[in-house]
Amino acid sequence: MKSKLNRRKFISTMGAGLAASQFIPLSAFSTEGNRAVFNGNASEYWIDPRFAGFKTPFRKVHLDFHNSKYIPEIGTNFDVDKWGDQLLSGNVDSIVVFAKDMHGYFYYPSKYGPVHPGLSFDLLGAQVKACRERGILVYAYYCAAWDNYLAESHPEWNMRKRDGSDYRPKSGETPGWTALCLGNKDFVDLMADHITEFISQYELDGVWIDMAEPIVPECYCDECVRQIKALGKDPYDKDDQREHQNKNFLDFHSRMQKLVHSLRPGSHVDFNDIGLGRVSERAVYLDNIDVEALPTDPQWGYFYAPLQLRYQRNFGRPVFGMTGRFITSWADFGGLKLPQQLNVELASLIANAARCDVGDQMPPDGVLDPAVYDVLGKSFGRIKKLQPWLEQAAPVTEAVLLIPDTPMERIMNKYLYGISKLMIESHLQFDVLEPSQPWERYGLVVVPDELMPDEKTMVRLQHFIDNGGSVIVCHNGGLQSETGKTWLEKYGFFFEGQSPFEPAYLVADNNFFEDMPGYAYALYNGASQWKVEAPAKSLAQLGEPLFQRSAEHYTSHRQSPFDHITDYSTLATSGKIGLIGFPIGQSYYEKGYWVYREAFARILKEVLKKRLVETNAPLSSEVTVTYQPAKSEVNRPERYLVHIINWSPVRGTSQHPNFYDDPVPLTDIRVKLNLPVRPASVQAVVLGTTLNWHFSDGGIEVAIPKVNVHEVVCFEY
Repeated sequence: MKSKLNRRKFISTMGAGLAASQFIPLSAFSTEGNRAVFNGNASEYWIDPRFAGFKTPFRKVHLDFHNSKYIPEIGTNFDVDKWGDQLLSGNVDSIVVFAKDMHGYFYYPSKYGPVHPGLSFDLLGAQVKACRERGILVYAYYCAAWDNYLAESHPEWNMRKRDGSDYRPKSGETPGWTALCLGNKDFVDLMADHITEFISQYELDGVWIDMAEPIVPECYCDECVRQIKALGKDPYDKDDQREHQNKNFLDFHSRMQKLVHSLRPGSHVDFNDIGLGRVSERAVYLDNIDVEALPTDPQWGYFYAPLQLRYQRNFGRPVFGMTGRFITSWADFGGLKLPQQLNVELASLIANAARCDVGDQMPPDGVLDPAVYDVLGKSFGRIKKLQPWLEQAAPVTEAVLLIPDTPMERIMNKYLYGISKLMIESHLQFDVLEPSQPWERYGLVVVPDELMPDEKTMVRLQHFIDNGGSVIVCHNGGLQSETGKTWLEKYGFFFEGQSPFEPAYLVADNNFFEDMPGYAYALYNGASQWKVEAPAKSLAQLGEPLFQRSAEHYTSHRQSPFDHITDYSTLATSGKIGLIGFPIGQSYYEKGYWVYREAFARILKEVLKKRLVETNAPLSSEVTVTYQPAKSEVNRPERYLVHIINWSPVRGTSQHPNFYDDPVPLTDIRVKLNLPVRPASVQAVVLGTTLNWHFSDGGIEVAIPKVNVHEVVCFEY
């Protein structure tokens, strides 16, 4: 790891001063094909200078408005002034309203149609007018590949399964995602005509395009089969199909962005890509990045957004994190969070340098629910007060988690959620990157359970280690993807296959955990078998039971008890490399076993001696660091900010999500920011209190008397 003296050589596009010593400029990276190449050595932490140029709203509402043919009347009680004033009461600064919904209905007098049969006036035009008069940015929602009307009226445009069937509902089924195909030029041309119509007709700030991605990365409609064959490829090969669908997806992004920009310069195009990976491929087509992540919906949960935000924020685009006011998910009429429930979700978004987007759904009569906008008014009011400490704030990160970059694949893996959870609970400051991105700018790289590096990534990892970087390798992350063999032998780690036992055991001696005797801890998801030789050293051994539980061999209620220690290691280190020989991410996400967290902490302590933040805040808290450059126009000094979020749930059952609605305040929270600089002042922004501070072992230490839901500790220079 580089010395602070060497780090002073780094420059930034943001001028001289303290921050210049913390940036590695983007010019420090070059590319070879789609692979980033770092031209320097491992650093201690990273701040992305592009955040200084972001000028986007922080308090957006996504106003869903899907209405089927069974809704007889639309907008019967809509009053344009009451509607607009309700937004102001909710402290809303931007909103997404509907041009066309998933049923295929338009909400303005479109020449293409169909306009919803229950609508008798230009609802979109009235909403745009109300927003323009009140200084609220307004975007038009357009549903792309989910359109029930087009799926029925143009069956030839539907995606088809290998057996020739499509995704339309069968008799007696409720319609779902109809899955229209982007490979059909006539369909894409019609969508372009739709968007041209409303973006030309209304004074919009942009278009919000939903559900354009293929429902699965393969389609066997006549057009897709013809196009793939024309390229000399096999339409029944899944890799060829994935490549084709991904190209259609990227072409759609490119075409729609160019179209909207040409028709209304300065407007934005947002695509809801719903967690699809390899954002690096399409970032150039994104004006903003939207992360749909309603945590109370089981398909997302509470660890989807933290993983996605730390990934999506690395592409030089403002990121909106979308939660909902609902208790469950979309269209949850009658479901409403308390302000304190919404507050903690929004706090986590802004602490990760994202903007806030809250999903609402307007009832068919066109009246915004006063109770909803009372909750929003309180929660968004809190964000509004904090905005001076949020604008242009960039994450300060010391570590990176690598993720797969397969096109058309969703980043929704349990093993990634689990590693992310471990890193959050360790209060690590981290980003999430694809292997082809410039991860050498961090001090620590984490290779998760199932990410097997390819040869190029392996060479980069070895070069990174040789230049002083720290690496934690988990389970199969120690294997090279092309060969299945380990890339770690030069460091003393030798792979000898997967353990035949599930569970296996992590055997710790009397000194492994403080004040605890040795024990054989269950590795519920099994383990890999690693032998360790010098210069590596083993911290814990792999244990096995007498037999694997089965119909032929069993005892008692569950797994067979520990029987013997093997020659293999479950935890080991070699210099700044840490090896975890079991699927720790998947295991921790599924079981939450404390020993997995302690194992990760032990390895982390071995390979990363000094951390950006040290704190006594509990595991349930999320602690992040951001940086604001000085800005003379608003009399803003240079700042580092430490966010502390108090996730304090009421005990839940397996049948409902946790709700964070009765926070137990945290008291006497100590934070040490390990930066070798002297602040002019330190303030607890939410409490409105100046804090005493002192130097401690090269860092600045403060004590925060109380954290209710969220506190921002501001170090001003």
